[in-house]
Amino acid sequence: MKTSTSLLIVTSVVLELSACSNEHSTMIPPSTTLTSSVAAGDLNGDSRPDLTSTNISIVGPPPHSGQVSVILQSQSSPGVFGGGIDFGVGSDPQRVIIGDLNGDTFMDLVTANNTAASISILFQNSVSPGTFLTAQNLAVGAHPTGIAIGDLNGDGHLDIAVADSGLSILFQNPNAAGIFLSPMSLGVNCSSVAIGDFNADGRLDLVATSPNAGNVSILLQSTIGSGNFLSPLTVVAGFQPIDVAVADLNSDGLPDLAIANFGTPDNPATASLSVLLNNLISPGRFLAATNYATGARSQSVAVGDLNGDRNVDVAVANAGGLGNAGSVSILFQNPGGLGTFLPAVNQTGTTQPLGVAIADLNGDGFSDIAVADSGVRVLFQIPGQPGTFRSPLLVGG
Repeated sequence: MKTSTSLLIVTSVVLELSACSNEHSTMIPPSTTLTSSVAAGDLNGDSRPDLTSTNISIVGPPPHSGQVSVILQSQSSPGVFGGGIDFGVGSDPQRVIIGDLNGDTFMDLVTANNTAASISILFQNSVSPGTFLTAQNLAVGAHPTGIAIGDLNGDGHLDIAVADSGLSILFQNPNAAGIFLSPMSLGVNCSSVAIGDFNADGRLDLVATSPNAGNVSILLQSTIGSGNFLSPLTVVAGFQPIDVAVADLNSDGLPDLAIANFGTPDNPATASLSVLLNNLISPGRFLAATNYATGARSQSVAVGDLNGDRNVDVAVANAGGLGNAGSVSILFQNPGGLGTFLPAVNQTGTTQPLGVAIADLNGDGFSDIAVADSGVRVLFQIPGQPGTFRSPLLVGG
């Protein structure tokens, strides 16, 4: 059975923002604000990580108005966050990402706007750090749901990859900082995209998840020219791979893949995390996936050291549904086998997590977890108890 590449579970009602499938009837939930993603980074130049989220105002059928919310950390009280400041973006934003897109040393924001077939770029106001200029909306393929930023053609300027109906690439104009050329489609219908040098040739490559196709596509960059990509190599993950993160999971110097699998529509227990290790003998080729059970209806994945052992761990946001509570799955790396993971520890206390990010959000040297869950909630790590977390705390409200 095919499902939408953007399933959002809202009070036990499925709201399909993508038109990729008609196998579920679209039902409109009561008026509410849906927090669809979260990211962490220093948004005002004070060396403290702040938070940003995408929010959708659910009133009637799509399209729904969208905002990106900026939640700044207090400069005097670590781990304390101010109220969210909202900036308008395109309709039904699904993902926000942080990066300096115009080279002015200030972090900017980009959102993927599902029903607007666009991305919104919000450049930071350099005269008022932590505030942003009016969004610039750029057209891309249908139903964009994910974004990645990287210098994809080696010209020293950051480019944008967009997970949409065709996997769009927007190269930055090298002669005009912050200006992007028209999108180029690579012909891969996908829900998320990430960037890494998978074959160790010094050129950045792409990885994209395709829930409807049930696979993951690896697009290596061609050695001829720059910014050109070879035909995708497809690898199998779990049921409906929906989100991907890149990290060296086994400390061999090559980037590996952590993939959140939504699971089958009628059985939330089939949600999982797939770990695909890069092949050290043939970089850019990946070994068969190892799958680990997560909570119900996994939506988003993030990577980072969550227990201070200097190994990369994984957090997965699980939306829940069909009688299953939302949760955050934490999978610690097995210290006895690099690149393998212990069974998931499912953190409860959340309602419907749709996004997850990892950062040290209070400056104590321990990584914390931020979750997009009816606003932004933070699970602060408990000092002296590596890998254990406090109950989710709503911030920015």
